Amino acid sequence: MPTPAAAPSAKEVLAKPQQSNLKDAHFIVSGKITDNSVTVELVGDGALVYKPKPQGRFKFQTTIGGQTVIIQEISLDGTNYGLTPASPKWVATKSASGIDPNAFAGASEQKYVGEESLSQGKAWHAKAKDGDGNAFDAYIRESDGYPIKYVETQSGGQNITLTFDTYNTGETITAPAADQIQSG
Repeated sequence: MPTPAAAPSAKEVLAKPQQSNLKDAHFIVSGKITDNSVTVELVGDGALVYKPKPQGRFKFQTTIGGQTVIIQEISLDGTNYGLTPASPKWVATKSASGIDPNAFAGASEQKYVGEESLSQGKAWHAKAKDGDGNAFDAYIRESDGYPIKYVETQSGGQNITLTFDTYNTGETITAPAADQIQSG
């Protein structure tokens, strides 16, 4: 009788996407966040680029006071570019953390939860906190090491879910045009 393989550590699970042949992954965003004690629903999409270097983008919209609000963020080369209704231009800020694959490698409190069967296949489930201290759950497909789902839990209990739907489509992420950027 074969001996079952030992369960991977959380650190091993969270490193799988970077070690796989994954170049890029597109995801759908859904969830709720609370801002100034108002809870709002989010819908949108985004992408993570793993190779040649980690970068990411997302765009989501919500409705606040009957108005549709669109928020976008791009992270590449150590700069985060954010566009919100509060500013007519993208705000650029240097940052070691952003919406890129490294955010999901888990900075602290890594814990292997177990194996789960999801519609996209068998997945390893690990929990961790990112560099900003936000707790998240990661579901990494066993067959290829690709991310299936990340669920980030906010301090108020709301969460944002990234559900991955396509991989290796040649996604590229570029910074906004220079005349559309203001320094943060």
